[in-house]
Amino acid sequence: MHSEDPAFHVSWRGGGRFVLSGEVSMSPSAELDVATPHDEVEVSLATHSTPAHAVSALRRALPRGILMHHANIADGVELIFNEALVPAAKPPRLRLFTAGVRLNVKQHEENSIEFLGSITEDVLVTVLCDSRRASVKLTAGMPAHTAATLIGANMPHGFRAIVDGAIVTVWKDADFFSAVA
Repeated sequence: MHSEDPAFHVSWRGGGRFVLSGEVSMSPSAELDVATPHDEVEVSLATHSTPAHAVSALRRALPRGILMHHANIADGVELIFNEALVPAAKPPRLRLFTAGVRLNVKQHEENSIEFLGSITEDVLVTVLCDSRRASVKLTAGMPAHTAATLIGANMPHGFRAIVDGAIVTVWKDADFFSAVA
């Protein structure tokens, strides 16, 4: 990923991670270039465009097999790119259910949640991915990143999770669904 505008910064954080910051200063527009394994994508950003504008433009321009996640961080917007190994399908819907205890989670996207605080009391959580279920016991005092790791390790059959700190993102397991087809 590269920005031709020196005021609109693109920092590489390793692998498919980049941080966007600043504001486009070139008039009338600047190009943001993204090289994927099989394609090159150029996005035009108007003067005064921010990282949020770049995220919107990239979502529309990326090829079907490239998945992008974003998160606001202290020094800008972090983008994480992944290549789909199978034709990109609709991401699964991830939901958590429990009785009586309120889990402090934030839904980022349909297939991604973030634990925002530690677990306040012992709780049995039902993880629902599309129509498949799994149950996980979370214990009182468990930190958010540990709860996310435990949930990610106990996905329903046919799904895999990527855990990044306290964020859990779920994908269909390509091996399972290709074996079924």
